[in-house]
Amino acid sequence: MTVEKGFFGQFGGSFVPEPIQALLDELETTFEAYKNDSEFLEEYQHYLKDYSGRETPLYFAESLTNHLGGAKIYLKREDLNHLGSHKLNNVLGQILLAKRMGKKRVIAETGAGQHGVATAAAATRFGMECDVYMFGCIFCLGIGSWSPSLSIHCS
Repeated sequence: MTVEKGFFGQFGGSFVPEPIQALLDELETTFEAYKNDSEFLEEYQHYLKDYSGRETPLYFAESLTNHLGGAKIYLKREDLNHLGSHKLNNVLGQILLAKRMGKKRVIAETGAGQHGVATAAAATRFGMECDVYMFGCIFCLGIGSWSPSLSIHCS
């Protein structure tokens, strides 16, 4: 099976409007330029540790281990990260790339809200404007006051 950019066999491709494709191409070029850059990776690791709170511990689930017959079960405590989930791990990398691209504004789409909260928090940390798009959004009512540069769009 041949694998070419954006495809896995007969599957895949990029089905977005041309103006958005140009932005995705710019993002890909920037990612390729920085993904192995020691300065970028050092900054990313710094914020994962000192802003997000990584590395989080493993918890030995003794009762669950005993209940299930003895296989040692450990739980990774991502809930202990800043903002209570793993979402910030990815968002920090996205924000640092956007910063290197000279972007002043980021957008996020979120379902339950955690990705939007993580994006808004990281954007605010780096002085960027942030638009969060969320479907069916009772949750949105409280997070719009974090920063004057944060916009919440609900449908």
